Amino acid sequence: MVVEETGQLIMATSKKIPERNSLDTAICPLCGESNQCAMAADPEATVCWCEGVVFPEELLAQIPEIVVRKTCVCKNCLDKYHESINTTDLTS
Repeated sequence: MVVEETGQLIMATSKKIPERNSLDTAICPLCGESNQCAMAADPEATVCWCEGVVFPEELLAQIPEIVVRKTCVCKNCLDKYHESINTTDLTS
């Protein structure tokens, strides 16, 4: 993950984001790792870790349009985003 001078977070990954017809909802669209989504893991699940957190629009804007709101960002990417914002605020 890299933060540009503009404050935009860029995910550094060699993993390819899946095509629409092969979308794996258990994979984070930013880093390609498991997103720990309870609902992707178990169709009977009714609660997931992500329901109690807010995903900033700036973070969601970095997700490829074909997967926005179709698969979850992982907690690690969410935490890194918040860290980058805090670091950016300190250097401004």
